[in-house]
Amino acid sequence: MRSALEWAQVRALAADGISQREIAERLGINRRTVARLVASEGPPRYRRTPTGSQLDPLEPVLRRLLEEWPQIKAPRLTEVLRDEYGYGGSVRLVQARLQRLRPSRVRPAQRTGYRPGQVLQLDWGEMPTRPIVAGRERRVYALVASLPYSGAQTAFFSLDLTLESFLEGHVRAFEWLGGVPRECVYDSLRSVVARREGDEVVWNRRFLHLRGHYGFHATACTPATPREKGSVEVGVRYLKSGFWPARRFADLHELDGQYVDWRDRVCNVRTHASGRFPVEERLAEERRALRPLPPARFDWSGQRTTRVPIDAYLRHGGCFYRTPERLIHDRVAFHFDRDQVWIVHRGREVARYPRSYEQGLWLPPPIMRPEPPAVPQPRALPRLAVTPPELADYAELCA
Repeated sequence: MRSALEWAQVRALAADGISQREIAERLGINRRTVARLVASEGPPRYRRTPTGSQLDPLEPVLRRLLEEWPQIKAPRLTEVLRDEYGYGGSVRLVQARLQRLRPSRVRPAQRTGYRPGQVLQLDWGEMPTRPIVAGRERRVYALVASLPYSGAQTAFFSLDLTLESFLEGHVRAFEWLGGVPRECVYDSLRSVVARREGDEVVWNRRFLHLRGHYGFHATACTPATPREKGSVEVGVRYLKSGFWPARRFADLHELDGQYVDWRDRVCNVRTHASGRFPVEERLAEERRALRPLPPARFDWSGQRTTRVPIDAYLRHGGCFYRTPERLIHDRVAFHFDRDQVWIVHRGREVARYPRSYEQGLWLPPPIMRPEPPAVPQPRALPRLAVTPPELADYAELCA
């Protein structure tokens, strides 16, 4: 078989008007080969006649088994073919044939349009690096809330993925917007979806309290289908690449300040990448279409009831917070959120502290044990200043 180089040379010489006889003499090939290469529209390729597969005669059997057992796997199907039909090939051949015969389950994607204030998409994102906060490296998470109509976004940072942080992020997002959207869209988060029973979603009970307080609809996306909330997926990537790199901060309060400055100065005043419209103008349009906030703020804090121990310190997150001594052995309600902890007794707040993330910290510090009193040193007798003759007389008198 001739090479592609020979084919190209023959075609070039023929295009120059050289006869096939002379081309054969120049290149040292047969004239019939020259004629075949001139007539060919493409370079010569080696083609092997397909011999077929062992599964070709068994394809009707495969189709029948797939109709009876749509979920059958390749290993079990191979066993059936070997035991009952004498198949001697590998499992991989059966698997490749199943992929061709089994109907595709790919769901077609459809681009969706949104009205102002209609939808808010929310999702967690872990930041790419682990900064040092409270003395050690920590994971930092951001609950990103994105508006598909305008492309605007806001974020709430946390050191954990607890339900309390999830609820607080909602309240902060609604207060920043100045209203409540008609619907919120989520991934299948445990903070939202307690479990799925077929196509029915069983919602998290605490999340339902948030929904009822603000009066919005909720939609949980199909598992493993992130394109159903593409706006917030893009928002998470933009946060990781546009805001996070080269940031330095000591705590979450400083991080919040840096993010607010970036959000209001860069993120939400940009021109939308695909729509080519000013994000700031559409954000103002969305805010006018939002539902009003309820009169009372939703209480997102975590809470547990506990009995005050004899030393009056309550433990939370590896730190200790002091309760008034008069409440020792009483039951109190311990509340906490991302930034603060507070203690409530019979409906009245009795103590409040900034939340610490340093392990083993006591707030306030315990009373230090006093140092033992110093041991008195024996007082030395004064030495007599005597002259040697007087000392001799004194010795004689003593004798």
